[in-house]
Amino acid sequence: MTMRPGSAALVLLGLVAGCSSAPPTRVDVIRPTPPPGPGPAPAIEGPAAANVVWALRGGLNVAALLCKDQIITAGYNRMLKVHRSLLDDVYAAEQARYRQQFGSAGIARHDVAMTRLYNGFASVPDRRRFCTAATRILDEVLAAGSADVPRMATRALTTLEPGAMRLVNSAG
Repeated sequence: MTMRPGSAALVLLGLVAGCSSAPPTRVDVIRPTPPPGPGPAPAIEGPAAANVVWALRGGLNVAALLCKDQIITAGYNRMLKVHRSLLDDVYAAEQARYRQQFGSAGIARHDVAMTRLYNGFASVPDRRRFCTAATRILDEVLAAGSADVPRMATRALTTLEPGAMRLVNSAG
């Protein structure tokens, strides 16, 4: 009788398994879920806090200065006009938050936090990616109504610079 290759190993495994005294342990197989396919990032649930919207504006301001791209500069200036009321409101909310948190030193603390944020954006490791992202984000922000900007701010900010939320959260 001729055995196929590998069948002897299966017979041996069956014999060895039959000699064990403990019943076989059940093993659950957990299959990893595949990564999501390409597509737009999901929108955030709920509006971002004023500090996130203001940080996004700051990051786009740095892009307008750093990227030396007329499209980004023109888009940033247009964003300031289109969303002026929203930006005035979030700036006022940030100033009030810092005054409440730090008293008379609040405005100076806010200035320090914004300098740290600007420096973080100015020292991004991949300037080309940063500038490309800024162009796309400005297009999205300009196409959105002011009421929608807070809902997209966190995603846009982390797209602009993945480590930006760490700076925002450490600011105060």
